[in-house]
Amino acid sequence: MAFLSSFDIPVSGMTAQQFRLDIIAQNVANADDYATNAEDVYKRQMVVFNEDKSFKRILWTKMGQHEAKRFYYVQLKGVECSRVVEDPTPVTPVYSPNNPLADEYGYVYESNVDVAVEEMDAMEASNMYNANVEVFNLVKAMASSALRIGQG
Repeated sequence: MAFLSSFDIPVSGMTAQQFRLDIIAQNVANADDYATNAEDVYKRQMVVFNEDKSFKRILWTKMGQHEAKRFYYVQLKGVECSRVVEDPTPVTPVYSPNNPLADEYGYVYESNVDVAVEEMDAMEASNMYNANVEVFNLVKAMASSALRIGQG
C-alpha cells in the first residue's frame, strides 16, 4: 500500500521538530554559562534540516530516470536533522574583575545564547510540530476513508 508511505512525511517532521525543541532546551539551560576564555564557554547550537534520502531515492538517482520510473512514487520521505552546528555569533566579554573565572584583564566570557531568540524558536518549532500533527491526522482520515470504500 503505497499511500501508507504518506505517513513518513509528517512523522519525520514531528521527529525533527522534537529534536529541535530538545536543542533549544539545551541552549536555554546553558544561557547563563560563562568561562575564562571564549573557546571554553557554551555556544548556541542550531539544527540543520535536510531532505531524508532513502535507499529508494538514491537507487532512483543512480539508475537514471528511464529505468527507475517505478520507484518515483516513494522518492519523498520527509525531513531529517542532518547535523547540529554552533552559532557563529561571537561570545560577549563582560568586565567582572571579582569573578573567580576572570582572566588577567578582569573579563569573563558569556554564552551567545539569547533566551528571547530561543523562546521564538521554540514557539516556531512547536507550531511546526502541531502543523505536522494536523497533516498526519488528515492523512489518517484519508486512509480510513479509502479503506471504508469497499465496505459499501
